[in-house]
Amino acid sequence: MIITAAELINGLPEGRFVPVDVRPESAWREATIPGAVSLNVYDYFIPESDEAGITGMAAGAREAFERLGFGEDRIPVFFEEQTGMISPRGLWFYELVGLKGGLILDGGISAFKDAGGETTTGVGTADAIRQSDSKGVVFDRELVASTDEVLRHEAEIFDVRRASEFQGIFAHPCCARPGRIPHAHFAFYEDFLMDGKYRPASEIRAIAEKAGLSPEHDIITYCHRGARAATALYGLRLAGFDSVKIYVGSWHEWAGNAALPIEIGPAEEV
Repeated sequence: MIITAAELINGLPEGRFVPVDVRPESAWREATIPGAVSLNVYDYFIPESDEAGITGMAAGAREAFERLGFGEDRIPVFFEEQTGMISPRGLWFYELVGLKGGLILDGGISAFKDAGGETTTGVGTADAIRQSDSKGVVFDRELVASTDEVLRHEAEIFDVRRASEFQGIFAHPCCARPGRIPHAHFAFYEDFLMDGKYRPASEIRAIAEKAGLSPEHDIITYCHRGARAATALYGLRLAGFDSVKIYVGSWHEWAGNAALPIEIGPAEEV
């Protein structure tokens, strides 16, 4: 799930690891890890979190990874400046389409440089994950939640946005309403990180349990549009929470549907 900078530096000469730079293309062009490809996993918006939207998302992700030639002998290592909200999303897309062995570079390119890794300019064509109309794609449906699944509340709902977003004090301009999904648990996704890397598993588990989560329950994470939720998913997985999905539409989608309930104000007891 994660790889250290030292492990990547030692493994690069073997040729199995393919660094995947998920920062903006301009940053990749300027200075990146040798051999890195550029893949935009951040700007994707699911059109709707129903079965058609989820299937089209998975198809688009599958096509992107096929274009990059990933498989058993080419293991992607997703990285950004430091571990944040983008590299975990890259790994989540990879696992969504049933591919195994992908990794997050813990600490990102900053840790790589601090460990003595040399950088070079990015070469090639930058790619991006986009929605696709392709049919018959196989993917792991257990990693993604639909709006209906969230509404049924058969899993614990975990909001990992800022407290101001959770309480309805702040809303992104693209969101139709402020607030949160009713009965959501809360912890800020950045609390799972420290100095640009994931915290130790025991510390993440303590944060999750303080938020009211249990590894015995199914969990659905959400944020603004599904990126921070991926950081939380892998933090929870490191801490022993094995059944976690992402509601990719997240608050952006939920807020736009006036028929869906919301809460505003301090957290309730859940």
